[in-house]
Amino acid sequence: MIRLFKKFLLPGLAMALISAATVPAAEAPVNPANGKLSGQFMINEKTPLANGRLFLYNKAMGPPSSDRYSRVPDNITHLDNNGKFQFELEPGVYYLSAINVTADAPMGPPADGEPIYFKMDAKGAIEPFVVSAGQDTNAGIISTSSPYRRTMAGSDKVVTLVEGIIIDADDKPVEGAAVLADNKPGTQKALFVSEKTGRDGRFILHVHEGGQYFLRVRGAYHGGMPETGDIINFNDPKEQITVTLRKGERLSGITIKVKRQQQKGPLFQGQPL
Repeated sequence: MIRLFKKFLLPGLAMALISAATVPAAEAPVNPANGKLSGQFMINEKTPLANGRLFLYNKAMGPPSSDRYSRVPDNITHLDNNGKFQFELEPGVYYLSAINVTADAPMGPPADGEPIYFKMDAKGAIEPFVVSAGQDTNAGIISTSSPYRRTMAGSDKVVTLVEGIIIDADDKPVEGAAVLADNKPGTQKALFVSEKTGRDGRFILHVHEGGQYFLRVRGAYHGGMPETGDIINFNDPKEQITVTLRKGERLSGITIKVKRQQQKGPLFQGQPL
């Protein structure tokens, strides 16, 4: 769990996951400048979302995922056997959601129709939680859910997206690649991610607003350094593809050429596919 936690931890977020089964909710945060956020996910009145996958989003970094885009969570971990969780967090506003998958299930956006558990407000939207220094915020029992649906291009006038194709050194389409978007060059932490490409190599990457984005390609959704043989699209941060979008714009015709990582390590190596 700790290894998974570190892969998705934002620098400076100062976040620690604490077992709700062993640490009393009333215990003060390890860092008095932080606060706590705890609660429990339930499938129904009697069944906890045991060991479900938990996503946490920091509002300061952007809104949580929706049916129009997939934002990379700021932290991904698992609930305990009773569906409980407890975080120590910097003061701020956070969103939580969870899905019913096992620890060894592949990373990536939920499958179409998969229930997403989150606390709903009166309008059916995901409810935020405020964490204050030295305070314990109890999210209570979260049992409401909604099936995951991705709104495709053409069905929503306010969708902002980039679309194109991923090819290899021989200009052939590459299957199983995901495009990630950052708003800072050279970072290892993406904000948005596309679905993986099919046999035609085509991708659609949705973002929540206009701006400048730096695109990179990976063959796996997990964070950390690329593994040996992983799909990458650059050897140097200067080679990242930069796109600028207006809100509501659909930028098409983007072609990204990829290669294979020669061995696990930084993005400064690679060979043609």
